[in-house]
Amino acid sequence: MIKKPRMVQISEIVQESKDVKTFTFNIKSILSNYSIQYQDPTPGEFLMVWVPGIDEIPMSLSGFNNNKDWSITVKEVGECTEMLFNLEKSDLVGIRGPFGNGFQIPEFNFNNQLNIVVGGGIGMAPLIPLISELIKLKIKIIVIEGVKSKEEIIFKKYLKNYLIENETFYISTDDGSYGYKGFATDLFNSIIEKEIEKGNKINQVYSCGPEQMMYELFHICEKFNISFQGSLERMMRCGFGMCGLCVLDPSGIRVCREGPILDSKILRTCTDFGKYNRDFSGKKNTI
Repeated sequence: MIKKPRMVQISEIVQESKDVKTFTFNIKSILSNYSIQYQDPTPGEFLMVWVPGIDEIPMSLSGFNNNKDWSITVKEVGECTEMLFNLEKSDLVGIRGPFGNGFQIPEFNFNNQLNIVVGGGIGMAPLIPLISELIKLKIKIIVIEGVKSKEEIIFKKYLKNYLIENETFYISTDDGSYGYKGFATDLFNSIIEKEIEKGNKINQVYSCGPEQMMYELFHICEKFNISFQGSLERMMRCGFGMCGLCVLDPSGIRVCREGPILDSKILRTCTDFGKYNRDFSGKKNTI
């Protein structure tokens, strides 16, 4: 783990959509310069990304490989991400991490059970490494990407090329401009019902995206007795459990330490899930 902010040079920038970019950097120099013991990240873990003079924010890893190239996928939504968007290849950013717990992935695909991955908008980012891992383990999956309109679709080419014949990739748009017309949750519910009618067992559902979307997905999973894992987003300053901004009531679960990936068992106890988050003062606000 990189415990202190270390500067790293951007090696590649890919424009995913109008307001989404993927930034890639290689961390070999950090590891050698600071004698850091390396361990591969886990799908779902996040970094604290520092833009000097502006802010430090949590960003999920959207990619990593054996060459120690790491990627983050950024949507332009505020001052810090706006400054990231102004950076160019060879510019520097600060990183530390990775932090948190990743997705729990089964080691074996028992009885050819089906797993479903649902991403909403920029929430597709941490799901890309997960999808890669599931395919590598030969676990059968269905992938759903939900966006407002076709202009917001990201990773479409990658997913269509990467998903093998046994997998299925759906896109839903709220306005019907591409694929299924409607919310990803409605498409998900329809797919669940069809798979159950065919006698297929759904082993696990993984998701990241708007929390209200995940909240609805979670309740659909509860209805059909399906295990669920969701990646939650909260305000964070430290990344290691000290600032308390990411605490969930009433359990005291810290999203940066016990999360960001939380399963059904934990989410059942979290009254904040789908309803409240905290601002930088610690005050609770309605989602």
